[in-house]
Amino acid sequence: MRKILMAVAIATLFSTSVSAVTYRLFVHGRSGDNHCTTISGTGSATADHKNYWGGTVTGLSNVRYIGFDGTQSGGAYSWNTCGAQRQLYNALNTFCRTGNNCEIYTHSTGGLVASRFLRYYSPASYGWNILRVQLMANASGGSELADFSTSYLGWLGFDTMGGQLDQSVSTSGARSWDHNSANGLTLYTTSGEGTDYLYATSPLLPAKDDGVLANHSLCNVNKVSAVDVSCTRGNATLRESYACGFLWLSTCYRYHYRWTPYYTVYQGGGGWSHRDAKKDYNRR
Repeated sequence: MRKILMAVAIATLFSTSVSAVTYRLFVHGRSGDNHCTTISGTGSATADHKNYWGGTVTGLSNVRYIGFDGTQSGGAYSWNTCGAQRQLYNALNTFCRTGNNCEIYTHSTGGLVASRFLRYYSPASYGWNILRVQLMANASGGSELADFSTSYLGWLGFDTMGGQLDQSVSTSGARSWDHNSANGLTLYTTSGEGTDYLYATSPLLPAKDDGVLANHSLCNVNKVSAVDVSCTRGNATLRESYACGFLWLSTCYRYHYRWTPYYTVYQGGGGWSHRDAKKDYNRR
């Protein structure tokens, strides 16, 4: 009898391990459309609702598109129905438990959604099995374009779509909480910095940028600053040289320190824009 019970237990364990699925969750960025769909089971969220990703996600199995309504109160931090935080919570509970695993991939403001969530909710405490988190063109440091939208355009009475979404992704809103913890996870990031040409929006962004985000956000720097060097691989301090001293003949250095859990795996280089960064989910 004991042998029979042991055989059943082994067969059950083997069956569970074989049936485990790794789901790839793709969380979108800022958009003028409501990408929210109901997440009711593992068969949900298979379609790119309202076409945010535009067919760039290819060659992966078990892809799930985690859409949200950016106009909900709280913006990227919203827990309302279809709010960004609520949708990610529902997705993790649906796809990342009971023996299944998840990889999370985000673009732009989606990085702010995920990093904020993982700062305050521990996967170990909730039973979420998260294998990887990759933030593409990461907006966790905020964007000066959102600063402009919420200040000048809002003051002039324009509906900037963003409302509270732009407030949350402004440089002050995105940095209003401590980024130096992700509850034990590493947040891998890629940038979309295009260094070979000037974007029309670049005058609103300090130093190097990808047309939407400056390198202080793309490189995971712990304060808003004009980062005029590219994101190096890893998490080491960025050193930037500049002319100084008598008649500007000497060389001085400024240093940019990066948040602890973030780790850069790819810097796009010349011509690799904010939009192009959607394709970087396979970068390692």
